[in-house]
Amino acid sequence: MLRDWLRYAERRFRAGRLRFGHGTDNARDEAAWLLASVLRLPHDELAPSLDHELTAQERRSASRLIAERVRTRSPLAYLIKEAWLGEHRFYVDERVVVPRSFIAELLRDRLSPWLARPRELRRALDLCTGSGCLAILLALAFPRAVVDATDLSRPALSVARRNLRPTVSAIALSSCEAICSPAWNQRDTI
Repeated sequence: MLRDWLRYAERRFRAGRLRFGHGTDNARDEAAWLLASVLRLPHDELAPSLDHELTAQERRSASRLIAERVRTRSPLAYLIKEAWLGEHRFYVDERVVVPRSFIAELLRDRLSPWLARPRELRRALDLCTGSGCLAILLALAFPRAVVDATDLSRPALSVARRNLRPTVSAIALSSCEAICSPAWNQRDTI
């Protein structure tokens, strides 16, 4: 049953003396995240599903991921290729740093109280965008703004491109070389 797998994963993570901080801060929450991913369950549906009997495929996937997390000590986000900022899920892999920024919390309130007139924001910059998650959250918080997302790493920009959502069309991805162009310097950025 799911509840048994949850306890098992938690015990393995504790015994492995894993460190957390890439989406969770303890073994139980990490186990819950792993199993929710394996079962493709929203996090809020995990508790009501504790009596669910895992299929053979789900057991193999859970077992493999638990063992890999302990053996490699890689962040779970890299193993399951996802990270969360608030209610938003993003693709991540080893080409980017796992996003875990307090800025996402500030964007939920549209940067209040630091931005006096949020409706007037027309351009913004996410420098070193990595996975692009903050640029996306910025565009969602300020739908009238054009967001420039830039990074030195072309592989990171590939991840950011993958994370772009159809509903967020005002994001311009570019390599950092682009910020040296005269046209870019004319932009009003924060």
